[in-house]
Amino acid sequence: MELKKLDCFKKYGEFILQKIESVPQYPSQQETWVPASLDDCLVRLREAAEKTVELATSPVKIGVMGEFSSGKTLLLGSLIGYADALPVSENPTTGNITAIHIIPEDSFVTTQVNNFTIEYLSHEGVHECLRFMLGEANQRTTAAGLPSIPLSQLNSGKDIINWCESAWNQSNNLELRYLLRELVLFIRAYQAYGEAMCGGRYKIDATTAREGLQLAEQPMAIQTLDFEDLPPPHVRLPSPPQKLPTKLLHNSFPLIRRVDIEVKISREVWDVNGASEFILLDFPGLGAANSGARDTFLSLRELAEVQTILVLLNGKSPGSDRANKIFTMMQQQRPGQDLKDLILVGVGRFDQLPLESEGGERELDQLIQGVIPLPEDAVFQKLKVLQTTIDGASAFTTQKDRIVLLSPLLGLAELAKRSSTVKAGSPEFLANLDYPDYLERSKRLQQKWEQLSDRLLESDARSHLGRQLGYFAQDGGIAKLRELIQTHVATHGLKQLYEDTRRSVDNLRQQQDNLKNILEEIHKQGIPTTDSPAVIELRAVIENLDKTYRSFLKDLGKEPLKDRRGEIVSDIVKDELTFRILNWHQWTLLFNKAKNGAIALAESKGAAGKLFDRGNKVNNNLPTQSDDFYPVFAKTVKELEDFARDRIHQAVVDWLAKLSQQIAPERDYLKTIIHPDMEQDIESKFGVEEADLFYKLLLGCDPNEWQEAILSEINSKDQTMSNDKTLGIYAPETMFPLARQDEKHNIGQIFDWAPERNQGSYRTTNHQLFVLRLRDEITASTSLHLVQYVSEVTRQVNSELEGILDQIIPTMQNFSKKEALLRFIAAGDSSSPIAIPSWLQILSEIANHQETQN
Repeated sequence: MELKKLDCFKKYGEFILQKIESVPQYPSQQETWVPASLDDCLVRLREAAEKTVELATSPVKIGVMGEFSSGKTLLLGSLIGYADALPVSENPTTGNITAIHIIPEDSFVTTQVNNFTIEYLSHEGVHECLRFMLGEANQRTTAAGLPSIPLSQLNSGKDIINWCESAWNQSNNLELRYLLRELVLFIRAYQAYGEAMCGGRYKIDATTAREGLQLAEQPMAIQTLDFEDLPPPHVRLPSPPQKLPTKLLHNSFPLIRRVDIEVKISREVWDVNGASEFILLDFPGLGAANSGARDTFLSLRELAEVQTILVLLNGKSPGSDRANKIFTMMQQQRPGQDLKDLILVGVGRFDQLPLESEGGERELDQLIQGVIPLPEDAVFQKLKVLQTTIDGASAFTTQKDRIVLLSPLLGLAELAKRSSTVKAGSPEFLANLDYPDYLERSKRLQQKWEQLSDRLLESDARSHLGRQLGYFAQDGGIAKLRELIQTHVATHGLKQLYEDTRRSVDNLRQQQDNLKNILEEIHKQGIPTTDSPAVIELRAVIENLDKTYRSFLKDLGKEPLKDRRGEIVSDIVKDELTFRILNWHQWTLLFNKAKNGAIALAESKGAAGKLFDRGNKVNNNLPTQSDDFYPVFAKTVKELEDFARDRIHQAVVDWLAKLSQQIAPERDYLKTIIHPDMEQDIESKFGVEEADLFYKLLLGCDPNEWQEAILSEINSKDQTMSNDKTLGIYAPETMFPLARQDEKHNIGQIFDWAPERNQGSYRTTNHQLFVLRLRDEITASTSLHLVQYVSEVTRQVNSELEGILDQIIPTMQNFSKKEALLRFIAAGDSSSPIAIPSWLQILSEIANHQETQN
């Protein structure tokens, strides 16, 4: 249901975008009576329509957000089956949103990451980010005891950098300096590369991505740095680069909006069959002391369009308030919406849960070894750190089955065991994984958590904690997380995408209402905003013709030529060919002479010879060589040519009649108001161009009128092919599949039963089987040639139709620009008291257009 509604929303937005293309960008500059408010209204209308189409066609987006150092990068690697595949930086001062497009692979192969695309912020995006960063700087400035930012005085990048230098020299506050440095780097990147690169998209290779997106860490001892120690300005880039080298990617890094990558994953690793399309969005790690304000801005902006959120907590330090800060930021970005419906929770690094504070593993061992029933409360009472972990996760969701305990390392280790050829990571990562004792503690705890899970489920089969620990024991919880993601996409994500798109549609309707109000103001000035009913009807008829012909042109060539009964012409020709060849009398002669499979020749003598001798007027001799079949073959081919041509011509006639029937209402209407005699009047009143448009409309309103021209072209091509033997498409001498006597061959193929052969040595040969194979060979070979002929003619028919429609479709579009001509055709009057601009009529259509419901 949601998919159908999303398709309606898409068509709704596309209609408005299509119409608005025919409207001047600044209508207020066209006429003095057009208010300036119309310009701004159209900008907002276009943006709302673009947003609606973007959302309606977008896959479900799953945002992966987590505390810094929660193991998010490794978790994503374990989900896609390759530990260190993603080119992301572990530097907390800056990071990018990475969109992971999953492509399933049928064979069990190592995960591959390719098709890296770097998308830069638009100029408007840069200004929005800069406003966000200055707002954050204002708060930190106040907290540092400095005067607030004089925003009215910061009118350029130079002004902001001068203010940053002044604030730097007045305070060594750590958080303020982190942000001042970030502001300087951001502005200097924009000054050098913004004009050439903003809004651009660049494809890069894997090496450039890995090297260019891994930035060197900035000095942490920022309190001891002088302002002059910050990275200097870059050399300005005069024009957009053709390629994006590593150095330029480094320098322009602050301006990157998003990195898109394609990840090919074996279905053996993650079978996404049955789930709607989705994208994993990896957000920068938030919550670190020096995490970037730019990162936060990009994350919050992208978060507004995410349907599912995977929040990753750090099991190594449960109870941290950083996750709550992330949740607060997310909630502020989506006011009035209960985020808990959108959230899945993963507890990363669960194998590093700090049990030491509660006596190490001793309490866990005692719980496992007990003999009495073990309820969850008893476990939480003994293991407070576990209760703190689960409570922290429960704060994000109301459903406990959306909480997963995770260890990406254990999941990758499990994948590495499954195959020696499928790699779970780079050689460096696998070397660490295989290092003695590297995972010893994690695997030991994994086994103990599994035992505790068994005890909990024995006491209560519905125990959420028991199931959560059980999933962790299997493969670090990775398989369960994949299942949760797919389920959430199918049951909730698509619904949420619909809700997001619906909100965009509501905004689009509001912009339509604003447009309607402005048009009403124009109408009150005495300017008609709509044409007469006759002109409106004529315009609608022409638009319907345009739509029908466009759809017909789009589908042209997708199906073979068919007759009125829907049967494929080439199949009809093949069946007719088979029927005619099977009825050759030569086969009857041969089969009648076959005894026990062998053909024996007998000369007609005596009375039989005298009675049935007609002087060789009819060749009733038994075929003994390939040339004996050629006369009947050539005769059959010629008959089939005529048969095929007749069927093709009839199919073309039927096809055009069917198309004419599709446009019957428009055809009948136009024939009542236009006639050939009008062409001369139109040329004298309006000019040659308008007369040409009218002539094409006259022809375009009835496809039956195209029949004679198309068939004439087909016949002309047929004649050319017949005269040019080098084409050899259906020339009998070319099509004949058996060897024949010609200038290069003294003799053709002689059959085993011919007198020239020593028949006594072939008594055991099965001639009857040979004849059957011979007949099949002739039929199959000839069929291929004739089907090729039908295919060639079908392509020509398609080409002719395409050529006709290429003339007619632009005509339909150009008519909308000829207002006076439309009025003349509709009402026989080329004048009007007030000429209504075509774009004003289009705006009226936009304002009154309603979403079509399926």
